[in-house]
Amino acid sequence: MHVQISNKAIRGLSFLFARLPSAEKWLHFTTLSWVLFQLLTSAGMHVINESTVYHLTLIDHVHMYGGVGLLLFSMVFFVTVINRRPISDLYPWLFGNIKRIKADIRIMKSGRLPSPKPGGLAAAVEGLGLLALILAAVTGAIWAIAMLNENPLSPDFLAIHKMSVTAIEAYVWGHGLFALFHLILWWRRGKRARSHLSYK
Repeated sequence: MHVQISNKAIRGLSFLFARLPSAEKWLHFTTLSWVLFQLLTSAGMHVINESTVYHLTLIDHVHMYGGVGLLLFSMVFFVTVINRRPISDLYPWLFGNIKRIKADIRIMKSGRLPSPKPGGLAAAVEGLGLLALILAAVTGAIWAIAMLNENPLSPDFLAIHKMSVTAIEAYVWGHGLFALFHLILWWRRGKRARSHLSYK
């Protein structure tokens, strides 16, 4: 039973990332894991406006240095994606091209999930997600540098960082929700195909 469930989970994940090159699959997985790790460590932080570098705990340092590492990794991720896909694919609105986004929204209004396509809703959301990731990592790195150097502006940088993190949190939840919808549709199609074969 456990083997069946794990096999289905592996097949489901393979379905979700089927369109991606092998390197990007690992970049996606590593980035997601890293972001979740950062969100978890942030829950254990107790940094306030009056905090100084001497008040920082081990978990604070882990989160700060982990964030700097994530910034470097996210830049590699961004460059890798942009090298494979044109800017107009991920950011069609920059070029005034939102026809495919509108078409995908109409499909969603009809209760269906649109298939991923260049310049479509899924691609545009992925592009925004990459920007949200870099924004959160950059603002976090700026705050960490300011905090470690006892810059008086560090509380302001922390407030900006916290606001920017809400964007990546929303993206992670939204991305996960749509991945779940795609898995449900994949599972239903597979179930329908199996029941059809059983009648033959």
